[in-house]
This record gives sequence, structure tokens and C-alpha cells, in this order.
Amino acid sequence: MTIMSDPIVEPLSVLCEEAGIPMPTPDDRGGYEFVIDYKTLRVSSLNRGSKIVLLGIIGNAESIAEQRREARERLLTSCLTLQAVRFGKLGSREVLTLEPENGELVLWVAFENYSISIPGFIAAVESLLNELDFWKNWLSAH
Repeated sequence: MTIMSDPIVEPLSVLCEEAGIPMPTPDDRGGYEFVIDYKTLRVSSLNRGSKIVLLGIIGNAESIAEQRREARERLLTSCLTLQAVRFGKLGSREVLTLEPENGELVLWVAFENYSISIPGFIAAVESLLNELDFWKNWLSAH
């Protein structure tokens, strides 16, 4: 008998079923990566499952800066300035950050394990997908 102790499994399996995508297999660190609407998302547990992190990949910061014909530092400054303005107006939960180990520009949101519900998880994924759309469009338009 297998015990589903990973708090991500049930909400993720419901999301995958609703999105019509296969349930991903966990990576060597127990995280999951999947694609919805051509956007790559990752979900993983931290602190022995007490926190769940949902992450959406905007793209490689260096590549985005090259496409925009600007320095990476200028790109990041512009992004952080815009995020501060958007947060002040919208109060969104998603946090924009740069992943230092791979240079990806990402949005992420964290949940306490006990506070995650299936509807809450699905709503968070929808919100993250909308924010990813905003950032990808904004970055490609400038």
C-alpha cells in the first residue's frame, strides 16, 4: 500500500485532469514540471512538505535581454520596477525573481501545506498563468 504523503499529488492530479495533460512524474528532488498553454510550470514541496511552491518560467533572462537589445541588469531593473508598481495596484501574490542557478526569470507563489485546497491550487495556477501572459507580452513588446 502506498501512502500519498506528498501534499502536491492530489491537487496536481486534479489540475492535470482538468487541463487534459498527463500527470508528470516527480524529479529527483520530488518536484514536478508540466506545461499548460505553452507555459512551463513547476511545483515542489519545501521544508519537508510544510510549504508548497508553484513557479512559472518566463524565460532565460540573458536571452530576453538580448532579444530586447538591452543589458541584463537594465532588464531586471525594469522588471522589478514594474513589479513594484503592479504589486502596489493589484496586490498579486506572485513574486518575480531570477533563479541564480540557471538564469531563469520566474514568477512564484508559496502556500503553507495546511492552507492548500484543490480549488485554491487551481485558482493559483490560473492566476500564475495570467501573470505569465502579462510578463511574456510586456517583455516581448519592448
